Amino acid sequence: MIPLEDIGGESCEPVSGFADIVYYALHSDFVTINDPKKICDPTPGNVAANFAELATIETAHVFKTGKCFFKIETVTETGNIKSPQIGEVGRGLFQNDYGLEIAGSEAEVLGYCRWVKNQKLVILVEEFGTGNVRQLGSSKFPARAKAEHNVEGAAEAKNSALITFSDKNFGPAPIYKGAIQLTPQV
Repeated sequence: MIPLEDIGGESCEPVSGFADIVYYALHSDFVTINDPKKICDPTPGNVAANFAELATIETAHVFKTGKCFFKIETVTETGNIKSPQIGEVGRGLFQNDYGLEIAGSEAEVLGYCRWVKNQKLVILVEEFGTGNVRQLGSSKFPARAKAEHNVEGAAEAKNSALITFSDKNFGPAPIYKGAIQLTPQV
């Protein structure tokens, strides 16, 4: 059972924003994708003791042999997470959306837009102010992407890909505290 707690308060430096690196891996590249603890579960030890455990993934995910996270560099201060509640009363979930911008129209950027459109993913992004790493995609619901590329007419205008990663989850995109593995599992 989750005890009621005092929550909120003042942060000494309440800044927002995200770091300019996004980590991604195919959902199918994992042996195990860990999730936050649950409100109720018949499995001993899998029930949250407090609110923080409902929104935290403490243990690193386990990759299949030869697999790891990859990274993409985004335009600084373009990332944004929104987590509105969706669903009927009594059956609510959250839809987590992380929108970002990748500069340029190089073949790699355009190819990534083509590749990512139908993939099932796990996405990690770091909050600038807190350093919290937020995750989209879970063991049950992978993250999906929608990509759009724009080259505007004015020379000083946008030339970039706009990508939005989305998932459905029991809560807002949880905090991932495990290692971000960037070398293939052996």
